[in-house]
Amino acid sequence: MKIFFLSLILICSFGFAQINDEPTPKSITIGLIPGGNPDAVKKQSVALGEKIQKALNIPVQIFISKNYSGLVEAVKNKKVDYAFLSALTYVQAENDVQLKVLLKKTWSGPYYYSAIVALKKSSIRKISDFKNKKIAFVDTGSTSGYLYPQVYLQKNKMNDQTFKQVVISGSHAASVEKLESGEVDLIAVFADDEKGLHGAWNRFSKNKLPKNKKSEFKVLWISEPIPNDPIVVRTEFYNQYPKLTHELMSNLIDIQSDDISVKSISEIMGQGALMPATARQYDPVREMNKTLKIK
Repeated sequence: MKIFFLSLILICSFGFAQINDEPTPKSITIGLIPGGNPDAVKKQSVALGEKIQKALNIPVQIFISKNYSGLVEAVKNKKVDYAFLSALTYVQAENDVQLKVLLKKTWSGPYYYSAIVALKKSSIRKISDFKNKKIAFVDTGSTSGYLYPQVYLQKNKMNDQTFKQVVISGSHAASVEKLESGEVDLIAVFADDEKGLHGAWNRFSKNKLPKNKKSEFKVLWISEPIPNDPIVVRTEFYNQYPKLTHELMSNLIDIQSDDISVKSISEIMGQGALMPATARQYDPVREMNKTLKIK
């Protein structure tokens, strides 16, 4: 994996603490990536670091990577103790470094989904109608906007060559825009629920419909549940400081339950409550990774 240079934000120290007679590290480092709005993440990372540092009374460093591969490399090299990863990146990182899953972020719920969507007026009804149509994917690294749909297509003996044209839009919003404008016939995007009632198509649609009017879209396929992004810790660090780690988890949950805090760190922590997570919850992602032979 290509490694990018990492930028580091140092947060002022408050001092040291002893947690129930457990040895205390000189500092802890939390790793994340800029995400959708790099400037907002940088600003919010300072706020998050200050909150954690105040609660634990231990110096906190925030390590901001340009991408997930750089973040995994930092964890592997012990420059980062805790990391906010994507589901796929966590599964891939397991091959290089021992990680323990602590929590997962939520938006509309503990899981989200991938969906293939067309306009309501389209003649496309089933997967056999996909042949020679134009489809937009978000990015070749997008879990819901490319990878899960690829598994579905492969299982039905289809691939990118099945379509007349494959477009990489760059974002879920851009895919929806291309569908509405008629540039493509199908899009692969995220869905919020297993019935496909809500997702990128209505969140980013330019045509906001009244509540009593039916959707202009139709969902042709919904994936299995995809676990939301995990917050992990290096297993070696956890074994040294288990009480500190559980204290950190508790504080993250408390921070996210505060309405003011949610708004101030939503780019990093999501908008819903943090939930405990386990490694087994990411088995579907492992299966997807194995099916596609992603490296």
